[in-house]
Amino acid sequence: MAQETLFICQPYIVGKKGALKAQPPIAYKTEAQAAQRAGRMMDGGSVVGVDVVRQTADPEMGDYEEPVFLQRLGSVPMAGN
Repeated sequence: MAQETLFICQPYIVGKKGALKAQPPIAYKTEAQAAQRAGRMMDGGSVVGVDVVRQTADPEMGDYEEPVFLQRLGSVPMAGN
């Protein structure tokens, strides 16, 4: 299979000990869809932060490039953590 570009909305909540806790990521076909979902999540108050990232991957081969952060909303972990 050829490489594909993934647009991922990664939400975060506050865990039991006050640390940020990643929730299941949600993949979209376009950057606009991922960004729109991130905005709705933040507006809804169910999360404290959301990252929107673009990642090129070949899932069949298990090859994933480093993610590129497109938006970082609210409280999110430092990049690289």
